[in-house]
Amino acid sequence: MNQHHITFHRENGRQQTFTVPAGARLDEVAAQAGFDLRTHCGGAGTCGKCQVIVNRQKVLACRTTVESDLDVLLPDASLRMGEEHVVVQLNCCHSHESYRHSREGGNPDDRLASLDPRLRGDDGIHHYGIRHYGIAADIGTTTLAAELHDFTGTLPVQTASRANPQRKFGDDVISRIQKVMDDPAMLTAMQQLIVGALNDMIAELTEKMGITPQDISVMVASGNAVMQSLLFGIDPSSLGTSPFHAPVETFPARLGSEIGLTMSPEGTALALPIFGGFVGGDIVAGVLTLPQLQSSVVPRFLLDIGTNGEIVLAHRGELYTAATAAGPAFEGAKIEHGTLAIPGAIDRVEVVSGKITVSTIGNKPPVGICGSGLIDAVAVLLKQQIIQPGGRFTKKESHVELVPKTESGIGNAIVLTQRDIRELQLAAGAIRAGITLLLQENSVLPEEIETFYVSGGFGQSIRLSSARQIGLLPPIPTDRFVFCGNTSLAGARAMLLNPDSNETVRRFIAQSHHCELASLPQFQQVFAESMRLG
Repeated sequence: MNQHHITFHRENGRQQTFTVPAGARLDEVAAQAGFDLRTHCGGAGTCGKCQVIVNRQKVLACRTTVESDLDVLLPDASLRMGEEHVVVQLNCCHSHESYRHSREGGNPDDRLASLDPRLRGDDGIHHYGIRHYGIAADIGTTTLAAELHDFTGTLPVQTASRANPQRKFGDDVISRIQKVMDDPAMLTAMQQLIVGALNDMIAELTEKMGITPQDISVMVASGNAVMQSLLFGIDPSSLGTSPFHAPVETFPARLGSEIGLTMSPEGTALALPIFGGFVGGDIVAGVLTLPQLQSSVVPRFLLDIGTNGEIVLAHRGELYTAATAAGPAFEGAKIEHGTLAIPGAIDRVEVVSGKITVSTIGNKPPVGICGSGLIDAVAVLLKQQIIQPGGRFTKKESHVELVPKTESGIGNAIVLTQRDIRELQLAAGAIRAGITLLLQENSVLPEEIETFYVSGGFGQSIRLSSARQIGLLPPIPTDRFVFCGNTSLAGARAMLLNPDSNETVRRFIAQSHHCELASLPQFQQVFAESMRLG
């Protein structure tokens, strides 16, 4: 096979040369060389973020194959830079007093036995000796978060977070499902990535606590149906085609060593069960941490904002669930200067003395705009009548400048384009349509909602007034909204620490009803109407 030399050049003047086989795809070559290109679409050629300069011509790395020696300039704007410092929400609004009894009293072996009946001993209890440590993990599509707990309550809880390394295969779960459908070997590749990231977090957590990974006896993971499937090496392809059935609804307990986790050789890996379809363990975790939802007679609503907008209506003692394909715009993907919530990301936009002003995470120089800043920006532009409710600029503009070049941390002005606004409309419209349809299907009016819970790390960061201004959240009194933070992690924690959680989850899942929104005849019309801002 012919070999070619590829020289990668960075804007800071550094360069590296590699020898690769002819026919290799340039984005894959860059990844193997350690350059993390912004392949938000998973290499489908649709996001345009992996743009590089080859022999003085701009090309997409994911659409370019190596047929000769190449000089490749990697613009900083095309690389995922600073994402190792992503800010991940770890706390939850809900008080966990109800779980403390499991740390203050009782036998840790009893707790572990209740979590893993398959691995009980002959006497009904699994004995781990002195290994009384466990991990609760939130495995999100974009970010990962974990807590290490000492079951005796002697040592303080330790926390760690990461960007999800699977993002190289696409920012949304649909892209990752498609990768597996196209090439079954990708299932193992993606499992190894998520397990590797969890092992890195385990190493960090155990070092902080002064123990070893082999002291960990159990891990409880919470995530959407796709992420949990990928962690356990289960093919999620059935979620890639209608009628979008999850491959499993209850995840069997596994020895952590069987899937590659560094923990006690007898240690157990567990995942929360799911409601159905794309409504996964993360939303089950949310309901677990919010008892008000579990048997509510009056209408209460839970929305987990992310790439999958998972929603639950609690009403008449039953739970009604659905998922919306919001896409990754809230995570900064497909946005011209979009970014994760990293230091320097614009997270607030407002008008001061007639001028658009921004603030950034950590008060660092602006490097891009994250989801909360995007919602703020569009709300401001709508209120200032710079854009119309249909999303178009009022004047013949191609973009609005949020930060001039002289104040930017990336050497270029940070702007919001017409396409950016359209991406936000698609994401917000999907969630708004999901809320509308689930309420309609159960004959509930928005004003009848007693409490509207918003969960997810992103949900915790948005400004309520802006979300209402663009129509992302329904027009109900503001005092009915409760922002709950990371209920996925909180639910994993509850399952880890409270022996009664399994029975609670089984009970409320049994009284749930899943609705596939896209199958409803009015779906397309409601979705189109929901894209209107305001």
